[in-house]
Amino acid sequence: MSTAATGTRPPRWLGWTAIVPVAFLLVFLAYPLGRLVATVLDVDGPAGFARQLQSPALWRLGALAAGQALMSTALALAVGLPIANVVSRYRFRGRALVQALVTVPFVLPTVVVALALRSLLGGAVPQGLLLVVLAHAYVNLAVVVRIVGAQWAQHDGSLEIVARTLGASRARAFVDVTWPALRPAIGSTAAVVFVFCFTSLGIVLVLGDPSTRTLESQILRQTSVLLDFPGAAATALVQLLVVSTVLLLGLRAGRRTPARRVRPVPLRRATGVARVAVLTTAAVAATIVLAPVVALVLRSLRVADGWGLDWWTSASSVDAGTTRIGSPLSAIGLSLSYAAVTAVVAALVGGLAAVAVLMPGRARATALVAMVPLGVSSATLGLGTLLAFGRPPVDLRGTWLLVPIAHALVAVPLVVAVVAPALRTTDRRILAVAATLGAGPTRAFWTAYGPVLRVVVVASAGLAAAVSLGEFGAASFLARVGSPTVPVQIVRLLGRPGEQSVGVAAVLAVVLVVLTLTLVLAVDRLGRGLRRGQAA
Repeated sequence: MSTAATGTRPPRWLGWTAIVPVAFLLVFLAYPLGRLVATVLDVDGPAGFARQLQSPALWRLGALAAGQALMSTALALAVGLPIANVVSRYRFRGRALVQALVTVPFVLPTVVVALALRSLLGGAVPQGLLLVVLAHAYVNLAVVVRIVGAQWAQHDGSLEIVARTLGASRARAFVDVTWPALRPAIGSTAAVVFVFCFTSLGIVLVLGDPSTRTLESQILRQTSVLLDFPGAAATALVQLLVVSTVLLLGLRAGRRTPARRVRPVPLRRATGVARVAVLTTAAVAATIVLAPVVALVLRSLRVADGWGLDWWTSASSVDAGTTRIGSPLSAIGLSLSYAAVTAVVAALVGGLAAVAVLMPGRARATALVAMVPLGVSSATLGLGTLLAFGRPPVDLRGTWLLVPIAHALVAVPLVVAVVAPALRTTDRRILAVAATLGAGPTRAFWTAYGPVLRVVVVASAGLAAAVSLGEFGAASFLARVGSPTVPVQIVRLLGRPGEQSVGVAAVLAVVLVVLTLTLVLAVDRLGRGLRRGQAA
């Protein structure tokens, strides 16, 4: 029911809420990207930039990155689809736990995942393409299980029964009936997973070799090592073109879902051989998720002569007086402070952008505009921010603002994605009831949407903080040498020889796991509370 139909109107100030997110995006996204383009043209000119784009080496690197992303996507689908089938269609003891566990790799920082798999498989699988593909598939299991599983849960299987009755084999019934129903969800999922793998940075730096570089890692190398800004800009443009194309293809595939009213199908209880297969798949899924995390914890406790807390107690002195590494304990405190600032800024900007979905006409486009940072790589974002605010007339290098600003840009789309659907599904009839009882437009608005906003904004702030804790790409550009964030500190420690450096890196990774999971669990608890409140 629309607002107009209820006889109420939104408060006038609601139309001005778009000013804050639009101004934020103009200043901290459009302006840095504009400075990046201007810098490239000043250094190399249009002709030089065109030559950069025509470089065979650039396109070879893009092809290698695309090949790695395709292999990672294929493995994620191969492992994730059976798990999606089990957790979305069958009822068994421990199902909720398995479903929660599968989400864990996706919310963990990529640097932590890379170190965890290195701790688990480092002796058996050498660094290179295979380890990178395994890590990418591990991280993206949750994407496959959640998106495809949601579609699979609405597929009742009656048509497969008809096909089997008419003589089709189980495999033929799946190919002819189930697969067409799932294909749109699988296509859109594959596009999202491909983009995540194609733009990967932390996993490639920790687990890769020269043959597994992505365009994202090349941007970092061109700017921090080669000081080749025109080359970095050309690489960023190629990456943006590939990412945009793949996301558009995924969006097109997702729109092919049949337009019909669906409802969740009750979970079935497997019996006989099917029960063995279901329980085996669930056990394998739990083992896949937990094994790297357990290996990481054990790595933080393994010392030269056995087991101990040596690396935990030496976390404050591993820098040995140097400024290149910095103090691990200081890195934890700095990351927490950045996460707090990011949570506040992203929740404010993203929340105001999401409120625009309640407005008629063009104002609603604000929520869509706020999703634009998703299409910009974190390395490109970090480079543009450095060029825009790392030199006069606006030089913020001596302040602590650069990293949380970049992190907030990364997190704003997530906040919009959480808040906007909650506002759309809120019963607008409450506005009419409040107006009937004499409430003004502002009072009626807070009566209808205030309880929901309080919960979802706090929940999205927690997710933004989790994103900040694990973000590596932009921080690798913007973090000061003596003041790294925890993910940057982990990569620096892994690049330094010595058993102590690796051990302390594992300690920091375990701390990051605990902090991230604590935030995610708190957000999940808030979400359950909101759902119970809406049901009541």
